[in-house]
Amino acid sequence: MNSRNRDVLNKTIIIIMAVLTAYLLYLNFLYSAYNNALIYTLLVVPTVFIIYLLAYKINISPLAFFITIFVLAFFSKGLIAITSNTLPISDFNTFYNCAVRLINGDKSFGHGFYFTSFAYQTGPVIYYSMIMKLFGTGLLPLKLVNCFFMAGSNSLVYLIARKISNDYTARFAALLYLLYPAPYFLAPVLTNQHFAACMFLLSIYLLLETRINFPLRNLTAGIVLSFGNTVRPLGVVILGGVVVWAITQSIRDKKLVRIGGSVIMIAAYLLMSFTFSTIVKKANINPEGLNNNYPLWKFVVGFNYETKGTFSYPDQNEIFYIDDFEKRNEVSKRVIKERISISPAKMFNLINTKQKIMWSNFDTMKWGFYDKVDNHLVPSEILKKYELPILKTEKMYYILAFMLMFAGLFLTLRKKTETGIVLIASILGCYFAAHAIIEVQVRYRYFAIMLVFVLAAKGSELLMSGFHGYRKKYRL
Repeated sequence: MNSRNRDVLNKTIIIIMAVLTAYLLYLNFLYSAYNNALIYTLLVVPTVFIIYLLAYKINISPLAFFITIFVLAFFSKGLIAITSNTLPISDFNTFYNCAVRLINGDKSFGHGFYFTSFAYQTGPVIYYSMIMKLFGTGLLPLKLVNCFFMAGSNSLVYLIARKISNDYTARFAALLYLLYPAPYFLAPVLTNQHFAACMFLLSIYLLLETRINFPLRNLTAGIVLSFGNTVRPLGVVILGGVVVWAITQSIRDKKLVRIGGSVIMIAAYLLMSFTFSTIVKKANINPEGLNNNYPLWKFVVGFNYETKGTFSYPDQNEIFYIDDFEKRNEVSKRVIKERISISPAKMFNLINTKQKIMWSNFDTMKWGFYDKVDNHLVPSEILKKYELPILKTEKMYYILAFMLMFAGLFLTLRKKTETGIVLIASILGCYFAAHAIIEVQVRYRYFAIMLVFVLAAKGSELLMSGFHGYRKKYRL
């Protein structure tokens, strides 16, 4: 089998991702047209053009750019965190209050119903309690630490994009992400997503960093991934993408080295996860460690045809709150079995609707900028005037990123597939697949969109080819 034939699996992954991207673009264009958002392209295009020129004209070293993008991201997100009076709500409020109790020596929360069901949620509590030990229990230090990791994510978008494209396009992608509105909606929110996303990106970067010894980079990638998973349990999705990538690369290269590397990464990940869980048990913070004792819940909600895979209060009241865990699992299995027994047409409609909700609906500002009134989140009078224009602008920016990703995937099909692009595409594919069957909400696309901007760097090669200096340097 020649190298071209052995590249078929890689091309297949890229084709699948390109088809998915085209499908999501179709959904987004329909949604935008229906909601009269397309006109906001007139605001987005000039902004992107300025970024396009800046990315090419800024004549500083890669290290200097890395530092610059980090500082800009930290201060811009930090400004939002400082100036907005956002109070933690929902799970975020639970994490905060329990963290305060933990640093005061009260570990009883970890023995309650919620934390024994979802013991892994103890991770965010410990994360915030560690920050509180250093900076006190005020909200602002917690928010600024989150902004620090948001800045780290932005810088890692640049570093990873350099691995799959080149420095010019990586700068363009990093600057694009810097001005992308959606992350600012979560900047003042005490969500566990910020730290976790930064760790997930760092693990991906380590896998692609060839200057590090091969076993060492897989080992450290697994360890870093476990840190992120401890705060937000998405590690298995990323590992799924890594395994797919490792198998395809091993077939292409006719070597088992990539599979061996993924085994090292998985072993390191599992060992560290087990260690973290054991420490939590031994410290008597949670008798269940960091386990997920109710993994069926996400599927109970995800297959709920009535709520289209979004959170369900009836499911919560009738199923989640069953005291007997064994009985609850039995009921959950029965409900899931009933819900997946619908006709193929209804199942297709459910999955399609979930994709619309997850990937094409407007983003939301409620977590960071709504006021809590009578236990409901409502926008202020000022926000009511500006919210929709902001969300429509974000939507056009979002569509542009997907268009560039699609262009990048198309470019990749024209030549030998680069291993980094296959890795990113495999992880994104697993992410899309996971949210076809589990609970969905707009906020859950936070990490995936970072990878979209990384792949957008490849597509932006088409834009950069307009510069003579770029064509000369990269011999186009």
